[in-house]
Amino acid sequence: MLDFRVDTFLEVCRLMNYTRAAEQLNLTQPAVSQHIRWLEEQCGVKLFHYENKQLNLTAAGQMLRSAALNIISALEIEG
Repeated sequence: MLDFRVDTFLEVCRLMNYTRAAEQLNLTQPAVSQHIRWLEEQCGVKLFHYENKQLNLTAAGQMLRSAALNIISALEIEG
């Protein structure tokens, strides 16, 4: 089972918007920000950055997204 904050991360990746991710997850936007901040602190890297007012994944964020999706896929196959 993955940490619930990984679900938040993946939803932000899918929507590329903290507010819309919060709405989809029935969370507040500050809660989504806290989840992402916690993951960044645990990993020691930034996962997202803004460029021209657009949210983008960093290289580390892309790696985490790929790893999380692979783990979820493996768990679904086993389960």
